[in-house]
Amino acid sequence: MTRIITLVFIATFLFLIGCDHINPEEEIPVYFTIEDIIVDEDYAQLTDAWVYVNEKLIGVYELPAHFPVLESGNANIRVVPGIKVNGIAVSRGPYPFYQPWEVEKNLVPGQTLNLNPVTSFREGLNFQWVETFQFATTTLEAYDSTNTTIIKTDTISDAPSSTAGAIIVEPDSTFTLQSVEQYFLPSDRDVYLELSYKTDHYFEFAWHVQNLTDGSIREARIYQFNPTDGWEHIYIYLSNFIDDYNVLNHKFRFLFGGNNITDESKYVYLDNIRLIHY
Repeated sequence: MTRIITLVFIATFLFLIGCDHINPEEEIPVYFTIEDIIVDEDYAQLTDAWVYVNEKLIGVYELPAHFPVLESGNANIRVVPGIKVNGIAVSRGPYPFYQPWEVEKNLVPGQTLNLNPVTSFREGLNFQWVETFQFATTTLEAYDSTNTTIIKTDTISDAPSSTAGAIIVEPDSTFTLQSVEQYFLPSDRDVYLELSYKTDHYFEFAWHVQNLTDGSIREARIYQFNPTDGWEHIYIYLSNFIDDYNVLNHKFRFLFGGNNITDESKYVYLDNIRLIHY
């Protein structure tokens, strides 16, 4: 009888030890909450937070976010603003022109840490083209084949700034607007065109690329805009398209255009156009 009790005790002891190995004590995380990333401009549309703790990437989180972090003690937290590149949900990346936000915190397992990142443009950027429709003249003009123009207006109640550019496309008509200037663009660094827009119709963004050696011009369509429910802000990555050209002897002119085959007037509103690179 004593032998049976002893065997039962040993078996129970070994079973408990085995359970500890199978189900080790789980680490208790600290939780981060990030509602959004504040930008010193109203026209940004930051969708993601790239979160680093002690220089290690913890993850990329769509905002607003609440997530666990298996770290404790004093830590450096860095949040890098993220965007949908070209407005595509599956093409996300850190926006290279915004400052990362950093803070030192003591991480206590089980607690929730509310983070409130703030960012702004980095220093040393080249804003090669800026159009905010704040001045009497604009940097967009009608293309040769159209009479449609863009007008400055302050009557759009939900515009991201006090004024915006308005294009009214009449029934059964087209419009094409081009940048007044042509631009040299670099091929060895990131180049983005960002802008705010609101529209009830489809329109396109394209460019004319002039070869300065023989004067020839090539047109390339880059992006199609779809109707929106409100104002959107998009970051169009141009570097992949620039790679098709020898930038030393090509200049780039930007175009917006579309056609209205309906029997109703359509509108395209633009604002905060920025061509940015280092």
